[in-house]
Order: sequence, then structure tokens, then C-alpha cells
Amino acid sequence: MKKFFQIIGLISLTCFSFFVTEKTAIVVNDLDEIMIQIKENCDKYKSDAVDAIINDNTIISGINGRKVNINKSYKNMKINGYYHENLYVYDYTKPKISLTNNKDKYIIKGNPSKRMVSLIFKVSANDNIDSILNIINNYNIKSTFFLDKIWFENNKNIVEDMIKMGHNVGILMDDYSDYDFELINITLKDMKNKNNYCYLEEENESNVEACKVKGNYIIMPTIISSNTPLLDIKSKLESGSLLSLKTNSQLKKELSTIIIYIKSKGYKITNLDENVLE
Repeated sequence: MKKFFQIIGLISLTCFSFFVTEKTAIVVNDLDEIMIQIKENCDKYKSDAVDAIINDNTIISGINGRKVNINKSYKNMKINGYYHENLYVYDYTKPKISLTNNKDKYIIKGNPSKRMVSLIFKVSANDNIDSILNIINNYNIKSTFFLDKIWFENNKNIVEDMIKMGHNVGILMDDYSDYDFELINITLKDMKNKNNYCYLEEENESNVEACKVKGNYIIMPTIISSNTPLLDIKSKLESGSLLSLKTNSQLKKELSTIIIYIKSKGYKITNLDENVLE
């Protein structure tokens, strides 16, 4: 019995030691200049979640809320040896109305407050997109490519490189319930394509259901252009726009000018993941 109480006493002493050590560490951290600066400034970087906007069958994306994770931010800055706002670590909260819960809706725009637009390139079976890739890579732009399935099958090495560069890749299909699409969807995930998308230019219930079942988001672009891309963009461009562009000779001539024009309006050009997802 005596030995039993000795063991209990040792366990209690050990637990108490851990408790005292933890409390001491907290007190020391609170007196650290980095921790003081984090606590003084963390509210500046807090933002509330913004709900997505639904109108009939369409949706405009919302924005995640965020708040500073004080302890993780402190550890991150302590490792680096200095306080800096770029080293904050955040906890995120989803909006109550979000894309995740509405995958049967057509995404028509990113949230305008982000001041982003997305270039979406439609690639047909026999298209050569080398010059387009060279232009957007030279401008360090992340874009989205929707590929004809024949082009995809014949250019898997290029597709994998595109994904590694940070571009989104999707497949163009008349019927997204086609078994080929399911196989391609799996292949894209294996290639580390972060999110899969379906592309539609008009409403189609059977395609919506097929894409929803596979977990894909459905894109319905804001601007659809083939022959006069620069003119169309100049007349319709707005924050959050999804710009669908056919990869023809006219686009190759105008793409650099299009990029310069969009940037001159103060918009960031980026892929669908960054523009439309919360």
C-alpha cells in the first residue's frame, strides 16, 4: 500500500512539474517582443467570411474568413528570428453559403472584392498551345485550360507539366456522364490537379448531375470569345470575370495585349482555384 501511494505521489509530482513548466513557458512567451507585437497587431489581419451569392442556378463565390493563430504565428516567427506580417499563420472559416455546398450551381464569377480575373483557354483536338504557354509563363500568370479529350490523351506529358506550373486543367465534354470523363478525372487527380472542373456554356441538368456526383465544380464563363478576344474583354471585363478564350491564331496575336490591358485595370490574372474557390 505504501508503495502504491509513492507511485501516486510521483505521478502527481510529474504532472505538477509539467503544469508549472507550461505556465512558465506561457509567461515567458507573453513577455517576448515578438509575441507582444503579434497580440497588438493580430486584429488587423482578421476578416469575416463572406457568403457566396446564389441567383437561380448560378453562384458567385464567397470568401473564407480568417483569424491569426497566435501560438502558431509566434512559433513561425520565432524560428525565423523576427516579427513580420508575412509570417502570420491563420485559421480559416468557411462562409455559411459556399461553393462546397452548392456544386449543382454554375459558377459565373469569382468574388469581386478579390480583384481577380481568370483566363480560361479552350483547347481543341489539334491545337498547338506552345506559344500560349510561353506567353503566360513569361508573364508569370497562372491560368486554366479546358482540353479536348483527344488532345489530353495525346499530350499527357504536357498536361502534367502544366499542372506543375500551377495551371488548372479541365476536360471539354458534350456529355460529362461519359465513362471516359471518369477515367480522365482520376488521371488528373493522380497528376495532382488540385480541383477538377466541368465547363458549360449553357445550362444542362444531366451534365450538372454527372459533374456533381464526381465532385467537380461547374464553370459557366462570364465572357466567351473566339474571333475578337481583345475587343470582347475590353467591353465586358469586370472584377471576378471568367474569360473563355479559344486557342486560335487571333488569340495568339492578341494575348500579350490582353494581359497588359487586364493588368492596367488593376486586376490580378490567376487560375480558377485562386479566383473562385473560397
